[in-house]
Amino acid sequence: MMEQSNFLRNRLRLIGVVVSILLLWNGVCDFIYAYSPTLSGLDYFSPAAWEVIRTAGHRPHWMIMMAQTAGWLYPIYALSYYHWWIGMRRAGFWLATVPCVMLAYALLMIGGIQHAGFAFLSVLAQAKALVGSTDNIFYAMANRLLVEHFAMGDLTAALAFTIGAIWHAVGILSGRTLYPRWFAALSPLGVLVLTMVLGALLPAPFAGFPIALFGTWFMLIPTVASTVWLWNRSEKL
Repeated sequence: MMEQSNFLRNRLRLIGVVVSILLLWNGVCDFIYAYSPTLSGLDYFSPAAWEVIRTAGHRPHWMIMMAQTAGWLYPIYALSYYHWWIGMRRAGFWLATVPCVMLAYALLMIGGIQHAGFAFLSVLAQAKALVGSTDNIFYAMANRLLVEHFAMGDLTAALAFTIGAIWHAVGILSGRTLYPRWFAALSPLGVLVLTMVLGALLPAPFAGFPIALFGTWFMLIPTVASTVWLWNRSEKL
């Protein structure tokens, strides 16, 4: 029993540390895709933010290709929900397993659709910058179709994350997990809300750090929090 407990503790520590370190690269890629030093917090909730995303801030082609590489790591990032599941599993199937599976699925889809798809959203803007565009009707239609395909591909990820994040927070608030109820503030839902509120209150150029990188924060902060909380609590697992 002691050996099993030590094995699980070491596995959780390894997952927590490795995933947290790799998530830093995700932050770099989020920065490339969505950060703008000219947008205030409220601007990020306006069409101006879409212009940054659609063009990847007019960054060079090689940099946008580099930003896609974070998508390769999302199967590893999804292991963070195994970490959470260990801390929540005594709450039962419906309050622990279901939300963690939904969030893991959402991460896998986000890795494939968003971190790869954002690059494709900027293809027309890149091409226009290189060779120009004399047919604005064709350009607008091609851009619209790209966005529609992106939205359709991202639909299940958005639904799974939204429902899973709320469900996950409810599981923590039930008081049946190894985490205290206040830990809901450090859950993906809690971190997402906090980063959006904080970002909305900040002026340029600071607002982009919480808002443009929100996809990193809602993975990184919960992973670090769970790792720290479970670090020396293997006897309760």
